[in-house]
Amino acid sequence: MPLDCRLIIDPPAPGAWNMAVDDALLQSVAEGGRPTLRLYQWSEPTLSLGYFQSYSDRDRHEPSRSLPCVRRRTGGGAIVHDHELTYSLCLPTDSALARDHRALYCKAHRAVIAAVGQLGGEVSRLTLCDPDRTTGRSDEPFLCFLRRSDGDLLVQGPPPGGVNSPGVAGRYKVGGSAQRKLRGALLQHGSVLVQQSVMAPELPGLSELGVTDASVDRLAGSLTRQLQEQLGLAGRSSQLTASEQAAIRSLIDSHHTSATWLRKR
Repeated sequence: MPLDCRLIIDPPAPGAWNMAVDDALLQSVAEGGRPTLRLYQWSEPTLSLGYFQSYSDRDRHEPSRSLPCVRRRTGGGAIVHDHELTYSLCLPTDSALARDHRALYCKAHRAVIAAVGQLGGEVSRLTLCDPDRTTGRSDEPFLCFLRRSDGDLLVQGPPPGGVNSPGVAGRYKVGGSAQRKLRGALLQHGSVLVQQSVMAPELPGLSELGVTDASVDRLAGSLTRQLQEQLGLAGRSSQLTASEQAAIRSLIDSHHTSATWLRKR
């Protein structure tokens, strides 16, 4: 039986708001609220640091230094949110979906493949990553899309037109996810790189790689449907509650516009 959940499709918003919304939804589920699937974009190019990244590491990436910066609740490498689509999923940890973290990553990324296929894209070049497990953490690049983790979404084969990008063994990462648990609730964040950004010129998106020319908005509509199908969700369109909105405002002040939170590492 499909899992009943809230479905929230948000317009582009500032980074602090986006991060605070996901935090508030995670808290809501931890307090017994309904599971929630959310898709959203960013109102301006923004750099998000993974929870465990050092703020000073952003100096390692010159093109994104001028961007506003936020810190995610989930781990992983830094992401330049520009021509990109983000989803979040908040679940109780005792739900069947939350029990196998790799399976949840893979199901979400297979939903991206299905969404691209629904839009006529070249899905034969999309695959999931099974990385070399001997790679040490000290070798990880600053940017998430230059890293490789189990279950990442990759494009096989060189990009058309001679795009200069450091693919790993001829494969380019276009989708990744990360998780965080809090008091019986699970947050999974995921990012899909649709087009290349001038703030991260080393990263071609689905468009530059010749997989699909669909816009972020078109992909969002298709991915909303496919995430529900692949994850077994029965989504019902929803809005933030009054208590969630109050929590968001508090979280923006206490965390997501706070230098203490941003520079905590």
